[in-house]
Amino acid sequence: MNLGLRARVTLMFAAGAAALAVTGAVATYTTARSYLLGQREESATRQAFADASFVRDGLGTSGVAVSDVLGAVAAPAGAQILLDRAGQRFSTTLDVSFDDLPPALTRGVREGSTGVSWTVVAGEPVLAVGLPLPAVGADFYELSSVAELERTLTALRTALCGCALLTGLGGAGLGLWTSRRAVAPLHRVARTAAVIAGGEVGTRLPTTVDPDLATIVGSFNSMVDALEEQIEREARFSADVSHELRSPLTTLVTGVDLLRRRREELPERSRQALDLVGRELDRFARTLDDLLELASLESGAGHRERTPVDLTDLAAQVLRDRSAGDLLARPAAAVPVVVDKQQVSRAVVNLLDNADRYAGGPSGVSVQVQAGDALLVVDDEGPGVGVADRDRVFERFARAGSRGALPGAGLGLSLVAETARAHGGAVWCTASPAGGARFVLRLPLAQDRS
Repeated sequence: MNLGLRARVTLMFAAGAAALAVTGAVATYTTARSYLLGQREESATRQAFADASFVRDGLGTSGVAVSDVLGAVAAPAGAQILLDRAGQRFSTTLDVSFDDLPPALTRGVREGSTGVSWTVVAGEPVLAVGLPLPAVGADFYELSSVAELERTLTALRTALCGCALLTGLGGAGLGLWTSRRAVAPLHRVARTAAVIAGGEVGTRLPTTVDPDLATIVGSFNSMVDALEEQIEREARFSADVSHELRSPLTTLVTGVDLLRRRREELPERSRQALDLVGRELDRFARTLDDLLELASLESGAGHRERTPVDLTDLAAQVLRDRSAGDLLARPAAAVPVVVDKQQVSRAVVNLLDNADRYAGGPSGVSVQVQAGDALLVVDDEGPGVGVADRDRVFERFARAGSRGALPGAGLGLSLVAETARAHGGAVWCTASPAGGARFVLRLPLAQDRS
């Protein structure tokens, strides 16, 4: 799974905060537990020595019963005392017996060593301290409940786990906030770039006092300045070329028209030459118009005011001008688009001309709505376009397959593609259900479509 930058930053902050929190919690709990257990063990050992000393002194007095001595011990609340004297065993409670003592502890005491052991008696944690009393021939054991200490450690664990969780969530929140702040300038750059790509080349990023962003903002604005200057140069070049070529072209067309009006006065060979020159001159004029329109679309200089129109009505008008209105299949409702009507009309004309030139004419034209887009579909019953050539036919001067032997400069479909791109749409070619080719022009629907 590919995570976005913001998600990765958030996860990194959350993981880092959680790792630090867990490490701190473990260290805190380990230190606190070690300290509390040590304190409890030391306290229990001191108390056991004090109680054992009292028992030893009491048993050293002749005629004193062991039970009386044990009953006189001022042991802490919850503590139990066991005494083994010459094989006789005594206890201050019936809840604990010598069988509950850890074997290692009793063995060590019998051998004359003082011992401490943490164990569980009747399901309750206790601390057992054992020490020998050789002066009276007895072994002394004192068991202290540590349930309260266990509850304290459990509460500490819970609190530390909760703190670690909250710290992790806090780290995630901080990471989310930081990632938003970090990515915000990139979003501004992306939005500005999208606006510029839409034709508003005068848009710039606002200046910033952030030294880390100043270089990016300056570089971006400098790039856009250079792009705008390049577009202006191309627009001026297109205007200059248009003027310099159209003037002599107009003169040539005027001269040929004069000759055509006196065509019958010319010899046969001259008439043939005149027809050839006329055809080539018409072709040159169309090619020049197409090239200038392409240059204008690519540079953005051809961007004119766009108006809302019904794509169906626009297609119907083009077909009526060609006396082919019966080819259009009208949708049930209007299909509004916001376009440069002249450019889109020319694109529709080029699609129809393409069908005329290479497929004997269109077999059907329809307007459809699909996934928020308007589609203009032109079908024909010609030889179709091979799969390998379906993208290449939209390149300028491209004439795939047998099309290369037919007249035309190969600019019509490239003009359609550039017009679609300039309007945020697209054009593509597929196989037609009628057996020929299907060309589909996609344009965004108007936002206020009702």
